[in-house]
Amino acid sequence: MSAAFDGARRGAQRVFRSLWRSQDCAALVRTLLADMKPATRPVVFVQTGVSAATVALADAAARVGAAVYACDSNRAAVAELRAQAGESLSDVIFLEGDTVESLARISARHEQVDFALFDSEPSATHTLREFQLLEPRLCPGARLLVADASLPRARLVLGPCRKGKLLVPYLLASPVWRVKAHPRTGDSMVSAIHDRIGARADASYEDPAYAARWRSVLDT
Repeated sequence: MSAAFDGARRGAQRVFRSLWRSQDCAALVRTLLADMKPATRPVVFVQTGVSAATVALADAAARVGAAVYACDSNRAAVAELRAQAGESLSDVIFLEGDTVESLARISARHEQVDFALFDSEPSATHTLREFQLLEPRLCPGARLLVADASLPRARLVLGPCRKGKLLVPYLLASPVWRVKAHPRTGDSMVSAIHDRIGARADASYEDPAYAARWRSVLDT
């Protein structure tokens, strides 16, 4: 691939993203939490990978009386966000260091987590590990948002969607998560709600790559 062609391709991608993107992550967080009400028990919001969405989480937390944990391995990013946002993040609990270790501490401290935003390392396995640490604390009514994610076989996306490569199929195969794509938000995102009724997974879904691989094994 020539340098000129690669430059043109990258330019076309930038134009597409600027035209296709309809909202940012913070706006989607506000939408997903708009109908959440205060509860008689402690309400907990968790985020991995600090961003402008941390401010949106703090605003929603103030309305419903929730505790907010923002986890990030990048101490400089945390310091920059706190300097920019000032007092609006005064009640946010920042946990610096490995996000998996931070989530383990949160899971040990709280019986339930009501909202989790996964937006840390650009790694499918890391994101899945983060989710698995919180999964026992995600009860009916809990909500998730996975950044850099899409539904399988999605064509129009704003990024590589690598963070959700493992977690999104896991949620689709689960009997309790109701999954929705937001391809025009951020770098494309996927949200999910722990359905009180259950049995809301897409039972027809099977990743074509895995299905083909298993067929080849069984045919031998």
